Amino acid sequence: MTVPAATTEGSCGPRREATWQAFLQSQSESLRAAGLWRTIEPLESAPGPTVRIAGQELLLLCSNNYLGLATDRRLIAAATAAAQQLGVGSGASRLLGGTLALHEELERRLAALKGCEDCVLFGSGYLANVGTLAALLQPGDTVVSDRLNHASIIDGCRLSGAQVCVYPHRDVAAAAELVAQASGRVLIVTDSVFSMDGDGAPLQELHQLATRSGALLMVDEAHATGVLGNGLVAHCGLHGQIPVVMGTCSKALGSVGGFIAGSKLLCGYLRQRARTFFFDTALPPPTVAATLAALDVIALEPERGQRARDLAQRLYLGLRELGFAVHAPIAAIVPVIFGESQPALAAAAQLRAAGILAPAIRPPTVPAGTARIRLCTMATHTDADIAHVLHSFAQLPSNFRLPPPR
Repeated sequence: MTVPAATTEGSCGPRREATWQAFLQSQSESLRAAGLWRTIEPLESAPGPTVRIAGQELLLLCSNNYLGLATDRRLIAAATAAAQQLGVGSGASRLLGGTLALHEELERRLAALKGCEDCVLFGSGYLANVGTLAALLQPGDTVVSDRLNHASIIDGCRLSGAQVCVYPHRDVAAAAELVAQASGRVLIVTDSVFSMDGDGAPLQELHQLATRSGALLMVDEAHATGVLGNGLVAHCGLHGQIPVVMGTCSKALGSVGGFIAGSKLLCGYLRQRARTFFFDTALPPPTVAATLAALDVIALEPERGQRARDLAQRLYLGLRELGFAVHAPIAAIVPVIFGESQPALAAAAQLRAAGILAPAIRPPTVPAGTARIRLCTMATHTDADIAHVLHSFAQLPSNFRLPPPR
């Protein structure tokens, strides 16, 4: 038997480094060749209805700042006052000296917003989903998830070690079959408003399925809270009836952070077992104060959500009349489907030349063959803004118009 020559760590190092360099280079080239390479362009202004990038003023149509609160003077004043009194950072995790009275006040307010007994704040919506699913589910359990759920839900399901069963988008009958065949404890999870398609989950039917099967139902309200009042759950007449409700402070509420609302038993457990809660630094005081101010604004000005929805409906009807493949919105998201990545990129570039920032959304963010431009309306957009968007889409080549989605 031939014994390979001994090697030292020093001689292996360069070869291993070259292997990694080759991997990174080949993967990057593949992404570029497929039209899937992303670029990051920093804003030179606050995220209002218009923004400035590289000196160019652009109409912002890709922001989750649905109600325009990220630049609202009341939120800015609240954040400024909190920073002056309490500083700009919390300094620790919630369980190790990072909790302020502000955190607990916001948790009470968000629990009331969702009609629940309690609420747990997380650093982001992503952390809320990942931490909660990983804490609730264990190997031997089953999670039944909509095919188009957000990536944070998908990642939380994977990290939990539970069996993951995916049902076709909004197909309650298929979900019921999976629940009937499932072993162990069963959790059903769905977005309420789907982030890339803009449609809504059949929450009443899913609630009925969970009730009769004994499954736990978790609903992600990230893109519904504030735009649809208290959210799609309340809109569907289920206020306070969903056991696990997730939401974010970083979209319609104009700030940052995520939360889970539910029973005191659930939230108490999450504070002990959700790793993304107790291993993460608490949200900073200015952020929490701004979110509290946002809750005041949406209570005083519910017309903001209605305005964002009305503008989305106007975009949808206009784009449909122009012959584009467009999904009907339930909230403020209007996706325009182009199919392959290259037409979507070309359309985004032409819109950019017309003064509109609406980047192409491509796989893996959306399924292959469904590349799109995801338009998001804001309550602070004007009627003239929407007219300009429709006029600019009308100038796109006719071959960009696909059959309407089924």
